[in-house]
Amino acid sequence: MQHKSTPFIIATSLFLSVVLTASLQSSEEDGKLGPIDSITLAGSEGDITVKNSDKRVSWGEEKTSRAWSLGFMETGKALEQLMKADHFVEVRDDLNEELKEGLDAAREILDDLMERGRLLEPDDPGGPALRQEWESAYRNFEQIQQSAMNARGELAAEQMEESYNEVLEAVNVVADRLNIDMILRFIPPNSEFEGNSPDAALMQIRLRTALRLPEGIDITDEVLSELGLEVE
Repeated sequence: MQHKSTPFIIATSLFLSVVLTASLQSSEEDGKLGPIDSITLAGSEGDITVKNSDKRVSWGEEKTSRAWSLGFMETGKALEQLMKADHFVEVRDDLNEELKEGLDAAREILDDLMERGRLLEPDDPGGPALRQEWESAYRNFEQIQQSAMNARGELAAEQMEESYNEVLEAVNVVADRLNIDMILRFIPPNSEFEGNSPDAALMQIRLRTALRLPEGIDITDEVLSELGLEVE
């Protein structure tokens, strides 16, 4: 009896195999499996159910239990070009010209006092007063210099923030187009180091967040094109 039932069991197994394969195969009969709602993978420490959550492969209910796509962007290339834009350069030139006028005026006062000091005799009673006038003028010159440095720094910070926001907008456009979830800024690991001090080298090592990355994951050129910048 067992011998006679063997062909039936084999035939039933083959039939179920065909049915299961057909249920996983696409209607176009192109060899692709699916669609299916989920796949459960057994493991020694518990099962994992893999499914599609908002078009992302997930293995849990938490956002952290999903496979997020990743890209890298060399922000320095974009920022360097954006900071050289004509409208930024013009504003910096105007500020430098304005600051130069104040510095030149303070420097002329110092030059005049220095010339007056050369003409004084060693025992001239006006020497102490002139020295005090010089010290006061020099402190004023230093304050003007510091104010100029602060003004240039504030303007540079504003322009860098504006440039960064432009890069961020372009990154979002490219990420949406390429369906990328996360973009990390980086310096390519094979880029040449700049500067010749240990501190500069260490900083550039720290900024190389990716020591190796697969081809196609660097979207720098796409972002540069989106910004209308030169692609190197």
